[in-house]
Amino acid sequence: MVLSLILFPKEALEAAKGGINLWLFTITPSLLPFFIGSELLLQLGVVHFFALFLEPIMRPLFNVPGSGSFAMAIGYTSGYPVGAQVISRLWEENLCTTEEAEKLMSFCNNSGPLFMLGAVAIGMFGSPKAGYIIMASNYLAAITTGLLFRLYKKNSYKKSPSTKNLLNAAIKKMYYTREQNKKSLSTILSEAVSKSTNTIIMIGGYVILFSVVIEFLKLYKILDFLSYFISPIFILLGFDKSLIPAFLSGLLEITVGSNLISQVSASLEQKVVLVSAIIAWGGISIHGQVLGVIAKTKIKYLPYFIAKTIQFFLAALYSYWLLSVIRIQEENAISHVFNPYTYKNSWDIFQFSSIIFIIVTLTILLFAIAIKQYLQQH
Repeated sequence: MVLSLILFPKEALEAAKGGINLWLFTITPSLLPFFIGSELLLQLGVVHFFALFLEPIMRPLFNVPGSGSFAMAIGYTSGYPVGAQVISRLWEENLCTTEEAEKLMSFCNNSGPLFMLGAVAIGMFGSPKAGYIIMASNYLAAITTGLLFRLYKKNSYKKSPSTKNLLNAAIKKMYYTREQNKKSLSTILSEAVSKSTNTIIMIGGYVILFSVVIEFLKLYKILDFLSYFISPIFILLGFDKSLIPAFLSGLLEITVGSNLISQVSASLEQKVVLVSAIIAWGGISIHGQVLGVIAKTKIKYLPYFIAKTIQFFLAALYSYWLLSVIRIQEENAISHVFNPYTYKNSWDIFQFSSIIFIIVTLTILLFAIAIKQYLQQH
C-alpha cells in the first residue's frame, strides 16, 4: 500500500478526494440524523418502551426482543451501517443478548431508500422503476434471511410477556429508564452528537481507504485478472462479460460499483440484478465499517458475513423474479455519468434524512399502539 502511494501519488490523491467528497456531501448528511436521533431515543428511554411493547410481534417472528423493531425500522430506512450501530447500542444498553444481537445483525443492517431510489435508480440509471425493484428485492432478501436466522441458537428463545396492561408496563419502563439516567438533557444531547460524529469519522476513513484501494486494483490490472476467472460463471448465467470489472468493484464498494455498472453497455435487466446483489452484500467497505462498529462488543462478525452472503443470492433471485413480472424498457434508462458530489445539495439530503427519521419513529409508535389494541380485542 505504501509502495503504491509512492508509485502512483496523483492517482491516489484523486481517489482520496473522491472518497472525501462522497463521505462529506452524501454519506454524512444522510446518516448523521439517524445516528443522533437513535442515540437520543436510547438515552431518553423511548427504545425501552418499544422493547416491551413490540415483544409479542418480534419474538414469534424473528426470535428477537421488541427492541429489535427499532433496529429493524431504522436499519431499513437509513442505510449502512446505521443498523449495526443501533444494534451495538442495544447490546450495550442490555436491551438484547449477544445471540439476539447477532440475529438482528442478519437482517437489520441494510441500504436505505435514499441511496437505492435516489442515488442509484434516479441518479445512475435514470429509472425510478428500477429503484423500486432494487428496494423490494433487498428488503425481501433481508426479511427472508431474518426468518431463517430465527433458528440460529434456537435455545435462546424466550416467551413473550403477557399482553395484559402492556401499554402501562411499557410507559413505566420508559419512565424508569429515564429516571435512572441522571444526566441532563443538554449532556445527553452533547454525548449523542459526540458519539455520532466519531462514528461518522470512522465511516469516512473506510470510504477514503477503499476508494484508494479500488483505484490501485485498477492500476495493477488485478480486477482484470480476477475477471478472467469468473467470466465462465457470467457466461453460464447469460450475463454480459463487460459487467465483470464493475461487478468486482461493487463487491468492494457499492457506490463505486453501482455507478460503474450503470455505465456499462449491457442489458438493463442484467445491471439491475447485479446492483441488487452487491447492495444486499454491502461491499467489503461496509463490512469493514461494521467490524469497526461492533469492535467493542461481543457480537460476532461471522454470522453477519453468512447472512449478507445469503442476502446476496436472495436479492439477485428476487430481482430476477420481479423483472420477469415487471418489464423495464431499455429506453426508460438515461445514460449519463452520476456525480455523487453534486447530485443533491447536502443540506437537502440532511433535511430529507431527518424527516425520514421522524416519520419512522412516529410510525413505530402508531404501529405499537395498533398492535396493543388488536391484542386486547383478541
